[in-house]
Amino acid sequence: MLIQVLVLLAGLLLGTLLNILIVRLPRAKGLWGWPRCTRTGERLALWQLVPLVGWLLQGGRARNGRPLAWIYPLVELLSALMLLRLYQLYDLSANFFYLAFVSAILLLTGAIDWLHRYIYTFLVLGASLIALMLGPALGMDWRNLLLGALFGGSIFLLFFMLARMLFPTIATPFGLGDVYLAIFIGAVVGLVNLGPALVYGMILAGIVAAGIMIARAAGRPTPTYIAYGSYLCLGVLIFIALGRMG
Repeated sequence: MLIQVLVLLAGLLLGTLLNILIVRLPRAKGLWGWPRCTRTGERLALWQLVPLVGWLLQGGRARNGRPLAWIYPLVELLSALMLLRLYQLYDLSANFFYLAFVSAILLLTGAIDWLHRYIYTFLVLGASLIALMLGPALGMDWRNLLLGALFGGSIFLLFFMLARMLFPTIATPFGLGDVYLAIFIGAVVGLVNLGPALVYGMILAGIVAAGIMIARAAGRPTPTYIAYGSYLCLGVLIFIALGRMG
């Protein structure tokens, strides 16, 4: 029980570190230095940095009354739950630490895509190379992983090209970032598991898209796009949490 609590706390701290990257990478700022409020720019007090608790004690608002993005406490919560689930599945084995790294990349990528509609090429392709090297070291078939990366990228490249052809004058639901993300997902789960790993995110995105269409038909204001990469990341996290990596 003590180890599980420590793993949960480690997951919360990991989520806090990921939030620092989520804030600073899109702003092209240095990764070092004391964290500051995203609304006021003020240095955060220690109690404000406490995962989940800091956000709740502020009532989800900055000192100037502006709302704080809900995605930051969500990242901390999901990070903690993922690490706890990975511990339940793999104990403190090499698979635990490897999939903790994978989960961190997915949370980081999904959150940034949600907030900024942007996926960092160096992040997901760099993580893909690491996955292709570490996966075989953990007993995974390198051919399955390589084919998963190639097939995932090829399928989403086809989606991207079709979207460009069908919607030449408006923002398309697929970008090149989604292609790179699919390469990373394929490199992690392999060709055999690629379909099941992608289907959760596709279903989630489909449900949201259907809801947007219904709201739009009812005359309500709706977003002009959905962060497709965010749903793919969440879907793969679900796939991993269900113990399907087997």
